[in-house]
Amino acid sequence: MKQPPKVLLKYLGVSLEKGLPLSIDFAVLAGTMAALLGDSDSAAEALASFAAGFSSPPVGKVVTGVNMSLSTSREGRAATGYISDNIEAPPGMTVKGCINLAVTGYGKSRNETARRTDELLEWLDLVSIAGVPVEKLESSEVQRTTLAIAMATSPELLIVDCPVHDSLHARLKTFSEVGNTVLFRASSLGQIPYGVERIALCDKNGISRIVRHSELAAMSLGGSEITVSFYPSIPRKQLEKIEGIKNLVHVGGLYKFTHADTVHAITKLMLMARANSRAVVELNLSPIPPAALLKMFNPPDESQIPIDLFGGEEGF
Repeated sequence: MKQPPKVLLKYLGVSLEKGLPLSIDFAVLAGTMAALLGDSDSAAEALASFAAGFSSPPVGKVVTGVNMSLSTSREGRAATGYISDNIEAPPGMTVKGCINLAVTGYGKSRNETARRTDELLEWLDLVSIAGVPVEKLESSEVQRTTLAIAMATSPELLIVDCPVHDSLHARLKTFSEVGNTVLFRASSLGQIPYGVERIALCDKNGISRIVRHSELAAMSLGGSEITVSFYPSIPRKQLEKIEGIKNLVHVGGLYKFTHADTVHAITKLMLMARANSRAVVELNLSPIPPAALLKMFNPPDESQIPIDLFGGEEGF
């Protein structure tokens, strides 16, 4: 009989504070990559910290690894690696020194430590900078070094708590494909690497919605957050006439809104400017922010419980 796929990370009944609504339970399978998507005011950063074992949620629990140990336990920490854009090391410590120290702390012999250190330096293209002090590294080199340090314990789960550099994409994908798990924290759509299969949309209380990559792409494809200003300024009621405009705000002379069809919205803005003898003096596009995406996914009836798109995982 075929065994169900293993789960290497679970959020169960988590709340950031007693009395607040519970976050949606979230399980991540071995062999996959997932993401926590939320802006700076959301719970995404705290949820990443819980998974990495740095702290425990006030309510509920987070378990990691094939043994489903508490993330803060010794077993949970051993099963989990953490990647950030910062390396905590004494001044002057080299890349090789940091990796060697991490491998040594895992209890390997001197020969095993040397071999494993060399393997990680080679795999992450760090050989040429092995003797460079970590405080002199560039951003991409810092991330590759933190990945090497995280890999010293041969983890089953990696928590990536920073915008990941392109040089790590293929390696993280390879890591997941051999039966491990990667969880990214992202504050915008542009920070989600290719290959992420499920995205947990986070609000201030925790995970509010879980969506597939295909659903998120379909919802956001062609859309953006648009910031525009006119000279002379144009009345708000004119912009409200644009069909499909959402989340319109006017701050400091700038209009900001989201629209599912960027080309349509910009065309309407240009025609409006011309018809009203205005000049478009500023126009910026950015990905639809997480808070706006949550509104797009919310069911029409706010009292309705969000649909569990991955109900098949409850039995794991």
